[in-house]
Amino acid sequence: MRVADDRPRTGERAGTAGTAGPLALLGVLLLALNLRAAIAALAPLLPDVRADLHLGSGAAGLLTTLPVLCFGLLSPLAALLGRRVGVESALLAAMLAIVAGSMLRTAPGFWWVIAGTLVIGAGVTVGNVLVPSAVKQDFPTRQGTVTAFTTAALTGGAAVAAAVAAPLAHTGLGWRGALLLVGAPAAVAAVAWLPRLRRRHVVPVAAPRGASVLRSRVTWALAVFMGMQSLTYYAVLAWLPTMVRDGGVSAAGAGWALGLFNLLGIATAVAAPALAARLRRQRAFGVLVAATWGAGLLGLLVAPSLYLLWATVTGLAQGAGIGLALALLVLRAGTPERARDLSGTVQSVGYLVGSTGPLLVGVLRDRSGGWGLPLGALLVAAVAMAVAAVGAGRDRTV
Repeated sequence: MRVADDRPRTGERAGTAGTAGPLALLGVLLLALNLRAAIAALAPLLPDVRADLHLGSGAAGLLTTLPVLCFGLLSPLAALLGRRVGVESALLAAMLAIVAGSMLRTAPGFWWVIAGTLVIGAGVTVGNVLVPSAVKQDFPTRQGTVTAFTTAALTGGAAVAAAVAAPLAHTGLGWRGALLLVGAPAAVAAVAWLPRLRRRHVVPVAAPRGASVLRSRVTWALAVFMGMQSLTYYAVLAWLPTMVRDGGVSAAGAGWALGLFNLLGIATAVAAPALAARLRRQRAFGVLVAATWGAGLLGLLVAPSLYLLWATVTGLAQGAGIGLALALLVLRAGTPERARDLSGTVQSVGYLVGSTGPLLVGVLRDRSGGWGLPLGALLVAAVAMAVAAVGAGRDRTV
């Protein structure tokens, strides 16, 4: 059978279903709201978790690394689950997994926290992979706008969870109660999603399978773009405070830098999908995102005293990078089935590469004794991101 690959794109008219109504949009947004919250809430609570469970730095680091590894390792299985049981049923299972994982994390002992984190990571992975397919399926004429809304919900949910986790824990709930409460909205999302089960999307017999996605050059350009933006994001997220403190900045100043990096990314993560959907080709936009990353990283290297400026620049870049990557998963796919398989492949590669970022920077920092070599490596990643954007932004569909 001929593989339909790299065909000229037909824009947002592509799709197999009519535009769904406001309740369907609410359901998708509630799903997205829970795709980072339970993970983001753990970071500010790590000191309490470490003290309570008597964990070393390595064990604590494992808790924050496991979800990203799940994103990379389980994304193909998430696409397969969507193919076997339908996107709607799989997304319901994703929300229930987040609820179950949040409950497991409240049980006594380190291994229950590990088990709960893995279950949450698996649920979030299914959501990561299949929400683009749901958007493609239910909102074929509003793909860019709805992707912007879902990205806003995803990043906003993470920001709120990170902000409220520690205050909740210190009200008497403890870190277990705080994590349970942050995971509770996933149950609300599951209930809101239940009506969508009546519209289970059945894949036609002749629908293209995942193997054809693997043969597309667009797929691999997207995978490299996703991988490079993930690597730079997770590396800077992990090491920016240490980097600026090594330059003599106070702990408060380092906190401001990290806050700017995270908060400013919300705005560009929302704007990027809407802008990408208006463009016939996104190559120049992708190169601009990579160039912005490069400017911020170069600034940290040559003028570290302006760290707040470079935190602002890299923050804008990281939000635009993830927003554009998620938008391209929808725009480059010719059908909801393609969106599902493309999302599984690209996110698997992207997050596996991204999970190496903090380790790579840490090793280079230890070997060189400074930040020149690590930042140089991240600049190389930004160049690779720009090259990949040229292929990923072509006016083609998979």
